[in-house]
Amino acid sequence: MWVKIVLLLLFCLMILGAFHFAQPHESAEASTTSTAAHALRLLTWNIGYAELEDDTRAHDKDLPAVADVILRQDPDAVALQEMTGSAQLNILLGLLHGKYHGAVAQQGKEDRFEAVLVKDASASFVPVPVGGRYALAASFRPRADSRDVLVLSAHADAFNAARRRSYTEALIDWAQPRTQSTEVFIAGDFNFELKAAKETNLYTDNLKHDSESYSHILRYFRDLGRTAGDTAINDRRIDYVFGPPALPQIGRVEVLRNAAVGRMDHWPLLVEVGF
Repeated sequence: MWVKIVLLLLFCLMILGAFHFAQPHESAEASTTSTAAHALRLLTWNIGYAELEDDTRAHDKDLPAVADVILRQDPDAVALQEMTGSAQLNILLGLLHGKYHGAVAQQGKEDRFEAVLVKDASASFVPVPVGGRYALAASFRPRADSRDVLVLSAHADAFNAARRRSYTEALIDWAQPRTQSTEVFIAGDFNFELKAAKETNLYTDNLKHDSESYSHILRYFRDLGRTAGDTAINDRRIDYVFGPPALPQIGRVEVLRNAAVGRMDHWPLLVEVGF
């Protein structure tokens, strides 16, 4: 008789054990679904050409390839640099089949423009004055139940580290106060040379300026693409996505090295995070 009782107890324990171990699996699925629902995918890309070209701004003939990358990667927001203006932006938006809305920054002293594309039709775009240049900010909601997000497309001076430092400080002065009410991301080409081995003139203080500019950003933001590697030719990591330091999850971080066409000298950087 006692054998039957023991067998019955063991059977009950097996049923309870199976139920117990099934529960975490269901919770994990719910957690994954919740994380995916609050994910944000960002792409930044300088689509201009190398310095040796007659016109180093983005070329219209490359826009179908740019649109193809954007459509395949499906980011919530795209920061672009070195566009020729609003006419070129409209061509790109047409190639994206109405899936994105966008704007270019106000023109400063340069002949090229920063741009931001977002899926959210209700997004607002604001030019950000930084010295004699303009960055561009887009405010939007990636999901109906998510917090507001602010994405800036930035492009610091390619030839002067002191100007890069002034640009960076002005950009952070504008962006940092807004972190109190929204999730702020800064994406773009900062042209930082942070390795002494890449310094071509050891009598300049370029390395000092760039190191301090980068450190200044890190006081308030996190370098989300730090592990992705070089983003431009000649083994240079000069394109960045900076975001909130306390993000609970960083997912895919990748430099898309097969995306460049023509004489482009940058590759797009893709970053996915969870709120």
